[in-house]
Amino acid sequence: MILHVSDIHCANDKLEKLLNRAGDYDLIVATGDFQCVDTATLFVKKAVNKLAVTGNIDDPAIARVLRDNEVLLDGRITEVQGTIIAGIGGLDFHSSLDSLKQKLGNSRVDILLSHHPPKGILDRVFFGLHAGVRELRDFVTMLRPRLHLFGHIHESRGVEEKNGSLFVNPGPLKRGYYALIECNNNMDYCSVSLEKL
Repeated sequence: MILHVSDIHCANDKLEKLLNRAGDYDLIVATGDFQCVDTATLFVKKAVNKLAVTGNIDDPAIARVLRDNEVLLDGRITEVQGTIIAGIGGLDFHSSLDSLKQKLGNSRVDILLSHHPPKGILDRVFFGLHAGVRELRDFVTMLRPRLHLFGHIHESRGVEEKNGSLFVNPGPLKRGYYALIECNNNMDYCSVSLEKL
């Protein structure tokens, strides 16, 4: 089972509460906007089997904490129990995306982590405008990961399936929202439960 959090925004109390019950998860992922260095530090110290990408308001000190603890996936690919996971950070989106494109070649990706959503998918802001990233949509259309996990747009919490990919925005942990995701071994079926503390 995967625990997915995003947009923590310094809510250390909520993060700690969630991580204290995190014993049964195979993987914990955070898709950016830690906002505070001590929040990133709490994540790397308390969580086990964890990966993260930076958010658009995270600064280099947060990226350094994640990188020094071998958690940062911005522009990188890793394998966890046979599952290929890649990440695109929000701190420097374009260089992260370019780096990932160079490293991927023709490799498959089971799970893609990003902070931003792709254009047109779970990306409606309060006034109804689509605020996702067109380049990311084009990349995801080509890559076709089984799961694409992201946050950023607080108002667009939800799950959507399109072209064989399952997209998940858990909502901001700052407001107590998170997602639990369970997939079978070959990742051809995943179920998502949107939760609230």
